Amino acid sequence: MTLPSETSPQETASTSFGSLLWSGTQFLVALVATSAFLTYLLIYPLHPPIPPSERVPAPAEVVRITGLGRIQVTPGSPFDKKVQMVEVHKKVHQEPILTVTGRVVASLRPINGGKGEEFWQFDSADNLAAYNDWQKARADITFHETQLQQVRQLAKTRLEAQRELVKRIEKLVEAGTDTVRDLTAERANLIQVEIAGRQEVHQAETALRVARREEAAQARRLQQAGLSVEMLQTVSADVDIIMADVPEGRISQVRVGQACVARFFGLPKELFPGRVKSIAPVLSAERRSLRVLFTIDDPDDKLRPGMFAEIGLGTDARESLLVPADAILHIGRVDYVLVSDGPEAWRVTEVQVGEPLRNEIEILSGLSEGDRVIGKGAILFKPLVIRSLQH
Repeated sequence: MTLPSETSPQETASTSFGSLLWSGTQFLVALVATSAFLTYLLIYPLHPPIPPSERVPAPAEVVRITGLGRIQVTPGSPFDKKVQMVEVHKKVHQEPILTVTGRVVASLRPINGGKGEEFWQFDSADNLAAYNDWQKARADITFHETQLQQVRQLAKTRLEAQRELVKRIEKLVEAGTDTVRDLTAERANLIQVEIAGRQEVHQAETALRVARREEAAQARRLQQAGLSVEMLQTVSADVDIIMADVPEGRISQVRVGQACVARFFGLPKELFPGRVKSIAPVLSAERRSLRVLFTIDDPDDKLRPGMFAEIGLGTDARESLLVPADAILHIGRVDYVLVSDGPEAWRVTEVQVGEPLRNEIEILSGLSEGDRVIGKGAILFKPLVIRSLQH
């Protein structure tokens, strides 16, 4: 039996060193070959460089920002062909400037089918209580005015009577029929009458001032509730009082005397004309809105307190500037249009808009008749408009 031969340690070490030497040689050859190939590519590229005269210029920007709120469009570009330019034009119409939601807050109605005295109906018990307190304060003023007039007359009559008495006793003292003591007593009574008269007049005047302050306080209470005491005193039974909250940002579009039209949810097929009669002196802190009072004609007595309606403000016939609805760009809380500012140049212009009129929008300020603006396709400019405003 033949045993396998054993490898000596010297032979094993020699074999390992040979393997390492061969691997290192291969890596070195590969590295030299790769470096030579890269050097060749750098010196002799596959395609020769294009002479400067034959280079194709980079395409110019189709749309670019040229300044603050200024945008330039390359003529004849595909982008230029996607937009439509229109002119701002005028039109006479009666469409509302602003539409708000309101409700009937007060209605004057006759008692017993028109045979008795008319009385007010309100949309809430608080308003009714405030109105009753205001009426009581007015009655108190009338009472205290009469009372003050009578107190003054009484004090004057007493004072004159006491003065006449003092004069008569003075003559009797001179004649020797009355004593000086009697004269002194009546003169003291005269002073007492003067003091008492002034005190009574002061008390009556104080009571009248208190009544007037109470009446003013109740009137302010009605105003805070959205009612106007002047309207409650002047409107007739064929008119109802409507209250609406106008947003703070649209206050400038409302004025006293402005025509309006109301369409009630309970009577959708009927329109009720009216007028703006009063604007609240203060803003509602909770809603950031201003309360506006309207009088609506209701000759057939169809409306009831608490009924809700959509109210169109500004329905007087007027001439307005109109642009397509596509021309308006809404950015944040502001509206903009792109107005022509030279050949293929556009200026970002802030505008104030009214209510939509079919496919157009009324421009309240910011444009003039004949201005050329971008209509269809204006939305494509919105990112550039935002950037140009930050330029």
